[in-house]
Amino acid sequence: MTKDTASGGTSRRVAAVTVVSLLVAGLAELARLPAGALLGSMLVSIAAALTLATHAPVSRRGMLVAQSVLGGALCSSFSPEAWSALADNWAVSLAAVVGVVAVAQGVALVCARLGHLDPRTATLGLMPGGSSAMIALSDELGADARLVTLFQCMRLCVVILVAVAVGRWAGDTPAVALAQAADLPGSPPPLVAWLTTAAVSVVGSVLGLRFRLPAGSFLGPVLLGIPITAVGIPVGAWPPGVLALGLWALGVRVGSEFDASSAQELKRVAHLAVGASVAMVAGCLLLAWGWSAATGVDLLTTYFATSPGGADSVLAIALGTRATVSLILAVQVGRLLLIFLVAPAFLRRWSPARGDASRPAGR
Repeated sequence: MTKDTASGGTSRRVAAVTVVSLLVAGLAELARLPAGALLGSMLVSIAAALTLATHAPVSRRGMLVAQSVLGGALCSSFSPEAWSALADNWAVSLAAVVGVVAVAQGVALVCARLGHLDPRTATLGLMPGGSSAMIALSDELGADARLVTLFQCMRLCVVILVAVAVGRWAGDTPAVALAQAADLPGSPPPLVAWLTTAAVSVVGSVLGLRFRLPAGSFLGPVLLGIPITAVGIPVGAWPPGVLALGLWALGVRVGSEFDASSAQELKRVAHLAVGASVAMVAGCLLLAWGWSAATGVDLLTTYFATSPGGADSVLAIALGTRATVSLILAVQVGRLLLIFLVAPAFLRRWSPARGDASRPAGR
């Protein structure tokens, strides 16, 4: 087989995987699954990665754009009522942030003992603080980057699947539907609302990345858009299909973390990674139940708020439900900031000595 023939075959596989992932994402949206585009594209991407060693072409820049689109869409969830809910629940929300991190650390330590893994590898692999950042930290902190990647991917997949199932079970009629221009303050013309949201997303993403915020392209638009919406400027509406396309890119990116070469490693640790991920979901569900019982906040909201998944994925799923997205956003972002501020310094205590820093952990 010539190089041109092989290249042509690869291009056809990539095109086929891209088309199939878009079709499945569209069908999932038509089925009214919460964040259906994310779920559909993720499952197709995982299957293609493991069986065909092929990924749909979503670059890092495309991922940043997708995150900024979601961040802009979330701005519409903040209303005067939302601020009141946050004020009433700030103490328990803070406790939930700390509780989720504690659950993740506890499960990681048990997983390290049962699986004979290095504690740094287990902690980075299960910490719900942005999978790409945890993987990037693994080399610096002397953890096994391969296992961290696999555990993070399994954690994301389990959390997304459970969150979609919970959202579907809870019903798909949200109290505040995905924002359209007419739903925003002042009911602006669609073009005005779209351009305002795009401007907030672009500027917020640039600022978030420049100031090195965790998940800056996602968090930047949120932090910029919240005060803007508080003064009545309409932010949060996108043209039809834009948000779904962003969710498709997020799902493809999660699935593309797998590859055929990792299949053997995945078989070796899959049971451990799945078990740990399920244990994290169960532990956080107990936190959610306690929060709901103590304060009267609905269990759906507290579940999504304490869900140990990627903040962008969980919030995308919550947008399609009756949950209070503003409260979920506060807890998820708070947890993200806590992990990025505390985790690196904490894990450096376990870092190897300078002389063996290059040796992968857990081997």
